[in-house]
Amino acid sequence: MTELDLYKFCEGKETDWRGDELYVWVYFHDLEDFTKMVGCNWFSEGGMEIRLFDNYVAIELVDLCENYEIDPENILKKER
Repeated sequence: MTELDLYKFCEGKETDWRGDELYVWVYFHDLEDFTKMVGCNWFSEGGMEIRLFDNYVAIELVDLCENYEIDPENILKKER
């Protein structure tokens, strides 16, 4: 996964900083695209924690970004 891949995936989706955590809210029908983009290796060591809602999930991106050497602020600038 590249920074551009993640940026394009997050485009048009609710994305927000909550303290030092960057979240993207992903509807269920977009989860397959997300998992393909991230790759199966990311999920093979115990999966990924998410927050489950009615028809979407909130995914924290900072650890994922660090794994792929992506600066999370290039996905969404943090307000100071």
